[in-house]
Amino acid sequence: MSLACWKDEYSVHVAEIDGQHKQFFTLINKLDKVKNGDRAALGIVLNELLDYATYHFSAEERLLEQCAYPQSEDHKGRHRKFITKAVLIKKDFDRGKDIEPNEVMDWAGSWLIRHILGRDQRYVPYVSRD
Repeated sequence: MSLACWKDEYSVHVAEIDGQHKQFFTLINKLDKVKNGDRAALGIVLNELLDYATYHFSAEERLLEQCAYPQSEDHKGRHRKFITKAVLIKKDFDRGKDIEPNEVMDWAGSWLIRHILGRDQRYVPYVSRD
């Protein structure tokens, strides 16, 4: 996968969430800049990605609760699956396993795009404020 770039079609029409999605893309794309073998840099980016995903998902889930989105629990479950995989990647890294930054970038970028276009767009009618 090439760098994940924001497109207007990803907008959920909530400025706070769109801004967070853009930042999510920025963090994912930082993996492309990590040089092979630079474990320190990779560890930093993996931590940032995991921390930001947790922050963003919490913010999005609060928004979905506020608007009584009927598929909120399913949405939260999908977030948990992402976090679970990200934690496993980080644990493998911490145990000394070689982690390929571009593979993580491909996975996370593809997941985010599919999630925004598939799942997030479903809540737009419930939360749209722009």
